[in-house]
Amino acid sequence: MGFNGLNEILKQVRERFPALSKRISEAGALSRWERAVGPIIAKHSRAIRVQDSVLWVEVDHPIWQSELHHRKRQILAILNEKPAQDGSPLPALSDILFLNPRK
Repeated sequence: MGFNGLNEILKQVRERFPALSKRISEAGALSRWERAVGPIIAKHSRAIRVQDSVLWVEVDHPIWQSELHHRKRQILAILNEKPAQDGSPLPALSDILFLNPRK
């Protein structure tokens, strides 16, 4: 079985189990956090979970939280990008919630 065969199997699994497909898409979005915000902001923030299509992110300072809030649409667009061979429905995320971990 080659790469195309594996893609076909994954496509069938996603179609048969939509909840699993959604969770895979959410996990993919989590893994793209640093790419979405860049290495400097990533040092001051951490994507911690997805709940009901909302990404929860801990931010270590109100200034970074404000910056992220202003860039929210741009960040969501990057996080919801569909990989080339991915047959999952989009978007995986509908919003981002920025949290202060000290509160």
